[in-house]
Amino acid sequence: MKKSLLFAILLAISLGFGTAWAGTPSATYYYVAPGLGQPYCYDMHLGFKYAAEKFGVEIIRQGSDDWNSQTACEALEQIVAKKPAGIITVAWDAAMNPGIKKAQAAGIPIILVEAESGDFGDCYIGLDNVDAGRETADQLIKYGGNSGKVLVIGNWGSTNIDQKFIGLKEVLAKTGWQIVGDQDGECEAEASLRAAKDLLNNHPEATAFVGLDSACGAAIGTAMEELGIAPGKLTVVVADREDAMLDYVRSGHIQASLTNRTAMMCYLAVQFLENITKFGFFDIPVTSNNQASKISVWPRFVFTGNVVISKENVDNFDHAKMSSYDTPLYH
Repeated sequence: MKKSLLFAILLAISLGFGTAWAGTPSATYYYVAPGLGQPYCYDMHLGFKYAAEKFGVEIIRQGSDDWNSQTACEALEQIVAKKPAGIITVAWDAAMNPGIKKAQAAGIPIILVEAESGDFGDCYIGLDNVDAGRETADQLIKYGGNSGKVLVIGNWGSTNIDQKFIGLKEVLAKTGWQIVGDQDGECEAEASLRAAKDLLNNHPEATAFVGLDSACGAAIGTAMEELGIAPGKLTVVVADREDAMLDYVRSGHIQASLTNRTAMMCYLAVQFLENITKFGFFDIPVTSNNQASKISVWPRFVFTGNVVISKENVDNFDHAKMSSYDTPLYH
């Protein structure tokens, strides 16, 4: 079912807006996740920096620079034992679920962003990833017509990417598009390039290429260049906004990239925690006694929605043109 962005907008307004930080942090929250050093996560860090400065709170990041969920799981267990004011995490796979459940059992507010794995955590803020897959299919149809042969790469096994693939296939099944090959690019530059070149070499009949994770765009563009495939010969629709991908939008190798409002997602997560610790969020009058009624006042999902990067707006997504929001409050 298509989710409206209106709820997220009204929520942001109703929760209030922070003011610039001056002085001692008023609270300490933790962001725990794998992938902290990956290019995709730049915008997550940007959002946390902005929120830390605006709300005057400390945000400590823990986990792993690579995609190693085990390291992040261990970090989450250790942080739960500290009983912090709140935790934000990502469940790219189900390995994070036991730590999330422990945080909930300990009464620690824990918010998932970007990816969720089942009914865990107090709230999920991010894309409706199945719907994001449907939107990807819509962009493919917009630029490539209602039929053709398409290749797909993604980071299979990652909950959000698997969900996008479901949505993509759901829409394409009702059209004349046929998926003639797919491979796992592991959300890593070299692996994605190998997968893209392999698919292109083995499927000369392909008329389009879809990439569902952040590393795919640059990989597909590079593969086309190295194999001598001219811009526009394939319809290419990808995901996210890594800097290495943007030049391929400018050159015409990529027609569109769908990206989350990533920084806003992280800002909203901090804003929720602020309203719990400072503004009586749990006492919102859903019932006369929320605790006795055994109900949660949390919204289960806050869907942020995609924006589309194209040749017309690509320059506005350059990270070099954006403020850095460097702050000692996020570390």
